[in-house]
Amino acid sequence: MNAVLPAFRELGAGLVVISPQLPAALAEMKAKLKLDVPILHDFGNAFAERLGIGMTVPDDLAAIYAKFGIDLPVANGDGAWKLPVPSRWIVDGAGLVRDVFDDPDYTVRPEPAETVATLRAIG
Repeated sequence: MNAVLPAFRELGAGLVVISPQLPAALAEMKAKLKLDVPILHDFGNAFAERLGIGMTVPDDLAAIYAKFGIDLPVANGDGAWKLPVPSRWIVDGAGLVRDVFDDPDYTVRPEPAETVATLRAIG
């Protein structure tokens, strides 16, 4: 993420990460990855739900997560097996959503260069 920030800023754009993980874990991740972007805590996936991208993790996937020691209800501090669909939203200065990329498969993400190209195309 940090690598594309200069291009974002050159285009007048910023970047914000929103996650349901507890603030302490988010701060640890930010420090570990040396992220130069704000990371906001979305308690209970409330914002994700408002955007229509909240999802309940199916029981079979929750069982797989548990085998790897991933306990979402504890990690998110809300007692629920919920996650936001991994998404990238481009919102202009007037609050208009100009582009959305989302995919429930967390391994499918837009390349940072694609986001820069989309920002340039939007102008």
